[in-house]
Amino acid sequence: MQSSNNNHHKSENDIQRFRFDSDYNFGKSTSSSNALDPQRLLSIALRYKWIIILLLIAGAGGAWYYAENATPVYEANGTILIETPAGGQDDRLSQLMNQTTGEGLSTTLANQIQVFKSRSFARQVSQSLMDQDSLTISDYPILWTYDEENKEFYRANEATVTSRIQRNLAFNKPEEKADVLDVSFTSKSPKQAAKIVNNAMEVYVEQSTEQNREAASKTAEFLKKEKEAAKEELRKAEEKLRSYMNSSGIVQVDEQAANIVNRREETEAEIERVKLDLKTTEETIEKYEQRLEEIKPGLSKQYSEALEPRIQNLQEEMAQYEKERRLIIARNPGVLDRKPLPDRLQYLNKQIEKVKNEITELSSKLFNEDNEFTGISSEDRAQAVTEIQNRLVDLKIQQNQYKSRLEALREHKKEIDSTFNSLPEGKIELAKLQRDVKLKEELYLNLSKQYSDMSLFKQSQFGYGQIIDKASVPSSPVWPNKKILLLLGLMLGGFLSAAFIATREFMNNTVNSLNQLKNIYQPSFNIITIPKIEKKSQKRLKSFKGKKDKIPNELVMMQDSLNIVSESVRRLMNYIIFQNGDTPPKTVAVTSPAKGDGKSTIVSNLGIAFSEAGYNTLLIDVDLRRPKLHKYLGLSSKQGLTDYFGGNLPISNLVKSTDINSSLSVITTGSTSKNHESIIGTSKFKELIDNLQRSFDIILFDTPPFGIISDSTAVLKYSQSTIVVARYQETNKGLLFRTIDELEQIQANVTNIVLNEFDYRKETENYYGAGYFEALYENYSEYAS
Repeated sequence: MQSSNNNHHKSENDIQRFRFDSDYNFGKSTSSSNALDPQRLLSIALRYKWIIILLLIAGAGGAWYYAENATPVYEANGTILIETPAGGQDDRLSQLMNQTTGEGLSTTLANQIQVFKSRSFARQVSQSLMDQDSLTISDYPILWTYDEENKEFYRANEATVTSRIQRNLAFNKPEEKADVLDVSFTSKSPKQAAKIVNNAMEVYVEQSTEQNREAASKTAEFLKKEKEAAKEELRKAEEKLRSYMNSSGIVQVDEQAANIVNRREETEAEIERVKLDLKTTEETIEKYEQRLEEIKPGLSKQYSEALEPRIQNLQEEMAQYEKERRLIIARNPGVLDRKPLPDRLQYLNKQIEKVKNEITELSSKLFNEDNEFTGISSEDRAQAVTEIQNRLVDLKIQQNQYKSRLEALREHKKEIDSTFNSLPEGKIELAKLQRDVKLKEELYLNLSKQYSDMSLFKQSQFGYGQIIDKASVPSSPVWPNKKILLLLGLMLGGFLSAAFIATREFMNNTVNSLNQLKNIYQPSFNIITIPKIEKKSQKRLKSFKGKKDKIPNELVMMQDSLNIVSESVRRLMNYIIFQNGDTPPKTVAVTSPAKGDGKSTIVSNLGIAFSEAGYNTLLIDVDLRRPKLHKYLGLSSKQGLTDYFGGNLPISNLVKSTDINSSLSVITTGSTSKNHESIIGTSKFKELIDNLQRSFDIILFDTPPFGIISDSTAVLKYSQSTIVVARYQETNKGLLFRTIDELEQIQANVTNIVLNEFDYRKETENYYGAGYFEALYENYSEYAS
């Protein structure tokens, strides 16, 4: 026999691991015990299968109940194409309209989405609905409000309907590069959803059509006024020419004078055109800056302050190049037709293009920085700002080019004026008057044509939108979606099941795994399982010989000697015998970490097993606080140890025989005593045991639970073998390990650990592999029967 100190040593760190600390390793390796292997997960799932099924059914049932009782929500969808108001041959008129009124400058999808999302647009849609008196409460609840006091419905006001429409009307771009927009509306009424989507698209088309035609009308009115003014100017110029020719008698000028006059007039006309273009550009810049102000007040000022100081130097440099280029072209008619161009002109063209690219690159960088301080969170609105900013850069560059061009033309006019002033005054005046008439005639004819074209153009104007697919009344709701809800219910049930199981398993600090014990204590100790005893009714219980008292369920060796529990007790007996060669130890102490672990049951059945095997066996109940052996064996606890050591009982009456067989005797606790340790820890008790060993082959001690009571320290220390009994899924792990550790400290010879009331169906891991216990129990039942 080896001492337990030689056989096993377990440090405090090993004990701490069994308290579910993060570093604890239940098994021989992390992979074998701590990992979530499929076998263990399946075993846990099977153990909690009814809870899992219940929660899954509850989740699915709750989801189905909600789906059946929830108010259905319908969604109607329509598709509209957003396009520019004009194209192809109408580009010139459209551009003229845009420059005149500022409308249609940014008819991008991003801008139109903002129109759709605006409150003013929602108000127009609500007005189109509210104008219809035939809409009922059931089909169009959005138009009605319930009065709680009067318990009746009344028509909602425009602001309420507008808010409801704006909240539920949605827009989506199905493809990033396409100019198509999906319009949708969700409602409890399918008719209402389809009606509002169609109304929204129709209102948008009508609104944009009216806006475009109004812009065209304004442009036509402007052209009409300009045409009448040009006609009057032409009449005055012709009258002035006739008057001068009659008074001077000069009716013709020579070619040189005519060329000089024509050049001078062309330059002046060019100056006027450039001034007009410059004015138009500046007005357009102002309109774009106003749009920036509408998006966010103060943005235009921030933009200008960020842009102008950083680009101004480049613009001035480009103006110098532009000025020189214009002077060269003015002084050398036909120079642009030369192949190749003069070197200086080529150089100026390259420099102008280079500076222009630098301005564009710098402006683009500024826009990225500017977008960061605008505070715009909407992607569509940010895109609209970027487009306006890009347009502003082009316009400001164009503005600078017009200024430099105007300056160059004025310099060129000065040179022409020096030659012009040397001509005869009469001829100069006649040439000027003839030139003036020609220019005013061309202007009048051009304005007349534009006015005529614009009058036709405004009639052909339509909105930006073209309805592709109208919304139809949805036949099925989009919510509640029973399939999705059922899936979510099952997922919720599964999640709750997993949470419940994880909590139970994590919080479970009991001895719930045979595999864990084997990995820790084998081969130092034998780990033996005793299955749970099946309780029988009182009628089915056997009785003691010659007595009416029933043999308790715990005495399974008497109730059913072929039971798997009885076989497990005999297996434990054999372990005890053959651990010491062919002879069992003389003294065996049985203890446990806590009360209720079943040590008295093990001692009783183990004593019967030894006696049936032919060993003269003595059972001694030293659990003086809570004795049980006498109850199991149908005896009285009186006349026992306390009476003997109190001098009230002779030794001849101390040992009691049993009705089970002649080889089994018992010493009970005796009368009640409070001085427990003074009895079983004395040398007199040791002498008694030494004397009894001469008469018996084996003595089994039923000791108090050593994990909580130290009364039996002396008995445990000098017993040749100690058995520790733990109850499966009841005994605390930490208490078990501390008990074994303290037994080692008192040098008790722990040889076996008994896992009592073991239920293999609850075991999540198996030391011997899957199906071991099923095969063991099934084969034993077949063999024993």
